Amino acid sequence: MIVTAVPSEALDVVWGDVASILHKSVETSNGKFHIDDIYRDVSRGDLGLWLVLDETSENQASPVAAFTTRIIPYPNRMALAMDWVGGSKMGKWLPVVIETLEGYAKECGCSHLEGYGRKAWMRWLGKYGWKPEYIAYRMELSNG
Repeated sequence: MIVTAVPSEALDVVWGDVASILHKSVETSNGKFHIDDIYRDVSRGDLGLWLVLDETSENQASPVAAFTTRIIPYPNRMALAMDWVGGSKMGKWLPVVIETLEGYAKECGCSHLEGYGRKAWMRWLGKYGWKPEYIAYRMELSNG
């Protein structure tokens, strides 16, 4: 598995694959975000885009996962956050992604990684020392 940051000049080249990979993740936002919002945020530099490529025979690699990151400057420390994650074969690429992001976060002066998602993520992330930090609540309004 190859984990690579996508340079801004390559965004349009990979976006078709990325959009199909991240679509399910974005749909979990219940209408708060659309895949076009992710494209806009990546193209503006608000989010970093990463691809996970599965090396196949004959020096070919195909995208199996994609995720976004951003630096969060807290008053006393910085974090590298992962907002949107999607793909297949997670058991194969998750260890490589975590190792890559740990190194990247340290290079950026971050003290920790953060991720947001469904409760089921803990099954995967707990193996790598992640701990749940809080639970978010929401109530729909009749006029919303």
